[in-house]
Amino acid sequence: MILPQGKSAEPGRYRTERTPFARQIMRSLSPSHPCRRVVVNGPSQLLKTQTALNWIGSIICQAPANVLVLLPTANIAKRVSARISDAIKLVPELRERVAAPRSRDSRNTTDTKEFDGGTLYITTAGSASNLAEIPARYVYGDEIDRWEGNVGGEGDPVELAETRTSTFEYNAKVLLTSSPTIEGLSRIDALYNAGTRNRYWVACPHCDTHQVLEWSVEVRQQDGSTAFGGMRWDNDERPTRAWYVCPHCGCEIDEADKARFLPDREMGGSAEWRPEQLGDGQTESFHLNALYAPLGFLSWLSLARQYLKAKKRLDQGDPEPMQVFYNTRLAKVWDAAVASTKAEELRSRAEAYPLGIVPRGGLVLTAAVDTQPSRLELEIKAWGEGLENWVVAYRVLWGNPAQDAVWKQLDEILNAPILNHRGVPMRIVACCIDTGGSNTQDVYNFVRNRRHRNILGIKGASKPNYPVMAQRPRKVDVSWRGSTISDGAELWFVGTDTAKDWIHGRLSLNSGPGACHFSKDLPDDYFDQVVAEKKLARYVKGHVKSEWVKKPGDRNEALDTFVYNLAGAYYLGLHAYSAAEWERVRQKVEPVQNDLFFTPPPDATAPPAKPATGEPAPQAPEPPPDQPAPVHRPASPPPPAALPRMQRRAGRSAYLSR
Repeated sequence: MILPQGKSAEPGRYRTERTPFARQIMRSLSPSHPCRRVVVNGPSQLLKTQTALNWIGSIICQAPANVLVLLPTANIAKRVSARISDAIKLVPELRERVAAPRSRDSRNTTDTKEFDGGTLYITTAGSASNLAEIPARYVYGDEIDRWEGNVGGEGDPVELAETRTSTFEYNAKVLLTSSPTIEGLSRIDALYNAGTRNRYWVACPHCDTHQVLEWSVEVRQQDGSTAFGGMRWDNDERPTRAWYVCPHCGCEIDEADKARFLPDREMGGSAEWRPEQLGDGQTESFHLNALYAPLGFLSWLSLARQYLKAKKRLDQGDPEPMQVFYNTRLAKVWDAAVASTKAEELRSRAEAYPLGIVPRGGLVLTAAVDTQPSRLELEIKAWGEGLENWVVAYRVLWGNPAQDAVWKQLDEILNAPILNHRGVPMRIVACCIDTGGSNTQDVYNFVRNRRHRNILGIKGASKPNYPVMAQRPRKVDVSWRGSTISDGAELWFVGTDTAKDWIHGRLSLNSGPGACHFSKDLPDDYFDQVVAEKKLARYVKGHVKSEWVKKPGDRNEALDTFVYNLAGAYYLGLHAYSAAEWERVRQKVEPVQNDLFFTPPPDATAPPAKPATGEPAPQAPEPPPDQPAPVHRPASPPPPAALPRMQRRAGRSAYLSR
């Protein structure tokens, strides 16, 4: 094999000595090896594609038959086809066997190359016809984790591709390569675990202990203690040096030592592949990460810098760069839970404020309702400066939403004032009710005549990057003539994915703008519901598409009501409030103690005051033993504080203005 000039970092004759870990993989692809399938779970730009090109060249020269090459997209298929064409031009043995490219000859084109004894087909894995019409003894599938999940409704594309070898039961060979993606959804990870699980073991230059290079390593010592090793660097801001720490002897391994520990036994070294299991008996599987990149390739220092950038973004609430690092550098599946706050963490930092009372800092109240077939789930939130928020109440209103009783109960709760920590009554300024499910029309009936109270019917928008709250609503009531009723029910669309990004990026904050506060009085499953969904990066037609998903059976009503409350805050424009506007609201809701017009709230537990004459206050007669003691109720609270009027938003037509 010869690598082309100008297109390869090291042009010229291919040398296995540069990447000695590729030797065993290529031998497993030999027709004499008994395995049927070879799986390579590895990083980007290190091993996979060149190994496949070497294999294709050996097929053409040594055991010719039909070869099917499958790629995620048409553009990638063209690039791989160009690399194969370069190899054919440069290698005389291939040039002699493959038909010469001619403009009027279909024997050598971008997607088809005929050679003595077979044909090489290069196409995409996104079409069921591409996977069904060609019988092939050899199949090469690259980046299989980027393939579509279900091709044309006919099933998994990997299984469809392998069925092309059905007529070559005893001598077929399949090569599947990819860097992994999401835990539980990665094809290459599942195939790797079904095989022999080979890892490349190298010897420490200092203690000669064989080990697998990992980003972070924990080793249990004989005395019961734990030793740590893995990658290290000099500083987290601008690292200038990176090294590896052996967990067995604690010595530093410089990257220059790769020349000593990477060579395999055929090169005079001691490195070797070691299987961890027998597997299914048909699959030889291999795992390698970018730490094994030979000198001159991707350096340890570059890896450390990429990791630090990804970690900084992760700390800011953006997990995507860290997922890319895990997938394409460490060749590890990404556990979305790594990038999210755990339910246990939220429980542990829950605060000791009682539900039903607005805590200090809560200045505006919103409510959210999630509609279920047997109940309404209601959450009331208090919002403060910078959208710092507190859960004030979470209630489940049992009842069929098709009946009026549960809606009357909801209306009474939304109308009732709630006292804050200073005893000032506050009212719910906006409420968002989910119209999804089987009670859409019942929600419309409830919100239709309550627009003046900012009670809104909402629905999640399917478009990516949709704003948290739409600019204007859609009219949903239609007259008997088929025309829209202008003063009828309205439907507001909510960018649920955008809202969940906002929420999960702030769940870890303890105080300040955007911080989320939870009461210890909330039930345990509330915290599980808030973090029930994880953001995953799926590949659709070769492009990354991020979406929020939850495991089947998990409940997420608490997260949904959080989203709806955030939509209500955006509807009121709280996200755009200035410090002066928040201060005006604070003066109404949290009056200062030395205000002459401030009256502290009555305390139901305090004893009655004595008369001004100094005589003891008359005592109420004790009730008989068989009668309960009378309940001393506080005086009626003052009327709710008047907040700055939240004007209902309305769009204005530039055409009508003219």
